[in-house]
Amino acid sequence: MWKTLEIPWCKGKRHFKIAEQALAWVATPRNYPGVSDEQGEILRAIRTPVGSLPLRELVANAKGKKTAILVDDATRVTPVQTILPILLDELNVAGVPDQQIKVILALGSHRFMTPAEIRSRLGPCTERVEAINHAYNDPAQLVRLGTTTAGTPIIVSRVYYESDISIGISNIIPHFIAGWSGGAKIVQPGVSGEETTARIHLNGSLSWPAILGNPENPIRHEMEEVARLSGLKMVINTVLNLEEKIVKVIAGDIVLAHREAVRHAREIYEFPISEQPDIVIAGSYPANKDFWQADKALAAAALMVKPGGTVILAAPCVEGISPEHPVLLELGDCPPREVYERAAGGEFQDPIGVTAHIKIGVMREMANVILVSQGVSRVDTVRMGLQYAPDIDSAIAMAQARHGTTARVGVITHGADIAPVLR
Repeated sequence: MWKTLEIPWCKGKRHFKIAEQALAWVATPRNYPGVSDEQGEILRAIRTPVGSLPLRELVANAKGKKTAILVDDATRVTPVQTILPILLDELNVAGVPDQQIKVILALGSHRFMTPAEIRSRLGPCTERVEAINHAYNDPAQLVRLGTTTAGTPIIVSRVYYESDISIGISNIIPHFIAGWSGGAKIVQPGVSGEETTARIHLNGSLSWPAILGNPENPIRHEMEEVARLSGLKMVINTVLNLEEKIVKVIAGDIVLAHREAVRHAREIYEFPISEQPDIVIAGSYPANKDFWQADKALAAAALMVKPGGTVILAAPCVEGISPEHPVLLELGDCPPREVYERAAGGEFQDPIGVTAHIKIGVMREMANVILVSQGVSRVDTVRMGLQYAPDIDSAIAMAQARHGTTARVGVITHGADIAPVLR
């Protein structure tokens, strides 16, 4: 008997068949119901924060009214359009007019968002407040603040740092460098300089298999140190269900509120397995933009497949490998430890891109990888040390030729949103 399965693919679905006796498990986030009153949930979070003063008291205690709101870009599913107008209204009531507020698109090292993309991200709020793209590699827009206790230089957005009130809005999902997204990650790498991000990401580039799903790790702690020392006053973190509806909003201290949000997110995104099958098919949703984003799904799959098994990564990669970081392709299939040593010696002009290459290289060592993508060509796929397949069914046939037709198969529907728990 055959079982037809599906994974999200951009705004649609891709279907494929697996023999029922071969199917080990299907990993997907648990679809908890959303709250009935999203506005009420957001207001509750802002007015009763975890580990910090309520917003109105934060404003009253600030030296001035100049406010920076940090939001993530369109590669994330954070409901910015829902939260932002409520937050702006609360700031207005607290005595901060719209004219004193700037929204910073916390891009990390992603490309600038276009005016149309910003309007889509912020909605009607684009008519209320100024929105600016973070420029991670423009020294004129950055400020250097010293170092972390580990010696990493702290370089952040000048507009963010010079604000009297700073608030970060983001969503909580598993992350293979930070353990979980959200919280201080809106500052590092969100509004940090290239040198800061490169150093912290390099530190986690080889050790990420021990980090994914663990919020108490050295990389997360250093991110929080950057956010704390640079002055982030409050975070607003969401937990969403499969329909991207709000399940929970937690606001407050950059560490305490984050951990409380992670506690709720674990109920949705952690997936325990007792079997690592020969083959794992992973959809990259919601990391569809490029291979730079899709590697999150590859990370989860590499941990869930049998060592030396095969991962089939089904990733649209609508913008290719990485428009901002061509070094991912230029370095091809160079061994990760070799690249790490070269990066540690300061060899590369794009140190952030190099850290992603190292992480992907570790994934290549953990498993044979077959890529199914509309945005990455066969030539470029092979150049990166991966195998190419035109569709999922063809990739399954390739994997079965390697492991046998009775090979066990696992499926991850939302690969960038799963935190595997091996038991």
